[in-house]
Amino acid sequence: MWLFKLFLLTISHIFLILILSASPILASDEPFTYPANWGGTGLMEIPTARVMKEDSVRVGASQIKPYRYYYGAISPLKGLEIDGRITEVLGVQGLANPEYGNYKDKAIDLKYQFISEGKYMPAVALGIMDPHGTRVYSSQYIVASKQIYPFDFTVGFGNGRFGKRPIISQTEDIELEIFSDPKEWVKDSQLFWGIQFAPSDNFALMLEFSPIKFHEQSQDPAQSIYFMEPVTSQYNVGLRYKPNKWTEIDVTYQRGNQVGVNLSMAFDIGTPIIPIYDHSYREPYAQRFNQLEDRITTAIHYSGFSDITVRSVNGELWIDAQNEKYFYNTRAIGVILKILLDILPDNIHDIHITLRQNNIPLVEFSTTREDIIELYTNRMTPSEFLYLSHFKTNIHNTNPAIGRYKKRFRYGFKPDFQPYLNSREGFF
Repeated sequence: MWLFKLFLLTISHIFLILILSASPILASDEPFTYPANWGGTGLMEIPTARVMKEDSVRVGASQIKPYRYYYGAISPLKGLEIDGRITEVLGVQGLANPEYGNYKDKAIDLKYQFISEGKYMPAVALGIMDPHGTRVYSSQYIVASKQIYPFDFTVGFGNGRFGKRPIISQTEDIELEIFSDPKEWVKDSQLFWGIQFAPSDNFALMLEFSPIKFHEQSQDPAQSIYFMEPVTSQYNVGLRYKPNKWTEIDVTYQRGNQVGVNLSMAFDIGTPIIPIYDHSYREPYAQRFNQLEDRITTAIHYSGFSDITVRSVNGELWIDAQNEKYFYNTRAIGVILKILLDILPDNIHDIHITLRQNNIPLVEFSTTREDIIELYTNRMTPSEFLYLSHFKTNIHNTNPAIGRYKKRFRYGFKPDFQPYLNSREGFF
């Protein structure tokens, strides 16, 4: 309890300093999209209305006795978050087979932010936790979050795990009481709330009220061993630390007697962890006296392409190359266009670029020299440039010439992880 009082005292002092100070605070204005204990975006035990950024993934693990969580999350669409988690109950045998180890439960959670945050309107999200199977840690909730810089306030209402009584249901069907029986959902639900405060981009403080009645969660295998009596406190406090852009470490004090830790890593799909810096190609002075095809071939090879053929016929330039470096073909085309901007003579008007992967043509891009100049001199927007250009993926006839800088061997790593969960011989 003394940690809770210390947390409130710290918050009050900081808030007073903010009011008396006219200088702005250096803090991130991004939503607080950090994971709760169980992997979904939230505080510690409760969720928030925040969701991960579109096209991002998150993996992590946490422990707050008696639970250990392994989780992953993905946001394939704006406002949608899909979480997968394994909950391990420490010290509780899972099956009769001793090799199986502790009890483990797997679940899928969904959250959809159907109202985005506005100037006055909070973000509002609907969450569905563990709607199928054993439903040991199941819940459906509605939650709202509003950021008043640099604070983030959350209030929610949920049943099941967050409600007055557990959901006793083991079925092969997907159960959604919030829709099938809304009156009963309201009757069984309880209020939860939380506050986050981020004085900088690197760390944040958390306070939450958790409504979970652990001692009444009779379907939870941990209840009969660890939660015979109500928890000491329903208030949890914690510190979040981000040593870099994609890693977060949480240290928390929960239920009045437990210290928890949570380690997570978040990545953007298609973006490498270590940023790749493309050194701009600078053509040597002596190279400028070579033929146009040789100059373009050398420049494109330097920028990460192989098996390159370049032809110029009657004012048209044809480029065929193997993309060896760039995750997105659109990025690869942009690199080639930047090269052509500095090399192309006035007598070239139309440009056709064909990109291959594993010697299979994937895309052909056609544009004009004039449009490239307009784009890179900011007299044309990227949207206008793409509207005037042409992409083609149904490519049948390609350059038959043998390319230069051809790679005969390619190597790489392709790890393959195929777990089988819940075998009687062992969980993994």
